[in-house]
Amino acid sequence: MNAYQDLDDLLWADKYHQSVSLSQKGTIVNIEGVDNVDTYNPVLCEYDGAKILAFRCEDRLSDINDTEHYHPSILFAKQDGDKWKLATDIAPFDMMEDPLFMEAKIDGKECIVFGGVRAKLVSVGNFVVDTELYKGNLLETINHHPFAVIMGMKDERLHQLPDGRFLLCRRPLDGKGLGRVVIHIINSLEDLVSINGAIPPALVELRGLYDDDWVGVNNIYILNDKYGTTWVGLLGHVATHDVNDHKHYAATTYKVKLDDLINSRTEGMVPTIIATRANFEDGDEKNAKLGDVVFPGSLERVEGEKYRLWAGLSDAKIGVVEVTDPFGLGEL
Repeated sequence: MNAYQDLDDLLWADKYHQSVSLSQKGTIVNIEGVDNVDTYNPVLCEYDGAKILAFRCEDRLSDINDTEHYHPSILFAKQDGDKWKLATDIAPFDMMEDPLFMEAKIDGKECIVFGGVRAKLVSVGNFVVDTELYKGNLLETINHHPFAVIMGMKDERLHQLPDGRFLLCRRPLDGKGLGRVVIHIINSLEDLVSINGAIPPALVELRGLYDDDWVGVNNIYILNDKYGTTWVGLLGHVATHDVNDHKHYAATTYKVKLDDLINSRTEGMVPTIIATRANFEDGDEKNAKLGDVVFPGSLERVEGEKYRLWAGLSDAKIGVVEVTDPFGLGEL
């Protein structure tokens, strides 16, 4: 039995009245060329016919409260047969955490937007985080000077809508709950440059079902069902902590009709849990408090209703597991 199975059955079944099938067991993905450090929190960058895995990399002792050892980086890997190897032709993003990726079309030209989180310690237990965004044509040549910085927030996510505007999921850390997501629409990427002082109207807000839970959005998808309806699918996480201050994360999805979201006809969205730590093989953990963590990064379409979920495990490893119909829309 997986070391986390009993725990997950009690935690998520009791709190969210959901259980996840364990028939599909996920595996741990190792990156060749990266030795003696942890690799986790991946995002799969698919563009121009290529697949590149971006991921967080740091020493096991790296901690924001320890300025001597804290040193995260975002590195990249490329697929070689059934293996993933460190991409030496893509420069790392030093002192950055938790990558994000989006394709976009600007003035008729394809481009990519890449980003990550930069954290700075103010005092022990007190730090500030910014999300930095970069754009270019290729990850190999992307400009490492950010075109926009979303201040005081981590894990922001973007996706271009069919009409050319952008869906923005903000994660304000403003004292209104442990962690919530506010969804907006912006007209262009240039709106991000001034967003710290000009916040667009909120369309809907996502929260945990309980006061001691928090949520995040990790990726955004535009989906068309067989009836021609366009949906927004969100890949995210729900998290909580226990009396021992151990953290527990599960991978979730949300869905909403695009037309309802744009016209603010959505009062709330309930998460569907698609994977817990018990869905993956056992492996290393950064520390005991982070053992039961699944931090989803991407859903890779395989075929039909089958998807491959890429996720960070226990702040130490990359995991992948096959999931069926994660958004509950049937075969698209």
